[in-house]
Amino acid sequence: MRNDDAHNHDLSISTTNDGIPSRVALATIFSEVHTERLILRRLRDDDGPAMFAVHGDLETNRYNPTGPDPDFATSEERLRLWRQNWEEYGIGYWAVTLPQTEDILGFGGVRPLIWRDRDVLNLYYRFAPSAWGNGYATELAQTAVVLSRKHLPQWPVIVRTRAENIAAIRTAERSGLLRHPALDTEHIVFTLGWTPY
Repeated sequence: MRNDDAHNHDLSISTTNDGIPSRVALATIFSEVHTERLILRRLRDDDGPAMFAVHGDLETNRYNPTGPDPDFATSEERLRLWRQNWEEYGIGYWAVTLPQTEDILGFGGVRPLIWRDRDVLNLYYRFAPSAWGNGYATELAQTAVVLSRKHLPQWPVIVRTRAENIAAIRTAERSGLLRHPALDTEHIVFTLGWTPY
């Protein structure tokens, strides 16, 4: 994993009073990350069609309890909310492309949320079926976990998925998350950095 010049900013990273890097510092680190094969970039206004192509696809959403997005407007609203994370926190889900093309393969990464009354980073990965079987989800997830643990170690990383979603489970495990049955609901839960109060 490389993040062209993000790691050059580590020595001068500004933090808030609670030791969390500032929104601007996080945006510098997370806005565009290059892995061995992928470009992980901040979401843009014009990502709506790709958002609907992935989140409106029946096969991609096989394990999603709410099913695929029913229309383009739903995906546009999802994009708006996810972009808002970037504005508020300097971090959020990425659009995933290959270096030689602007075509979006999928979406994922981490975004802050409150879960069980705690600040956590939700690890997410969803790709178009045409991108499946290449290890892209694992590459994205491992990159997100490494950056999260380095820059936001105070916040546990979590994955919530369906028990039958074997591919998502394997990706969580390959990214260093461990099964945490005590936290299960309708989803099974994997965590990294979660400690009981």
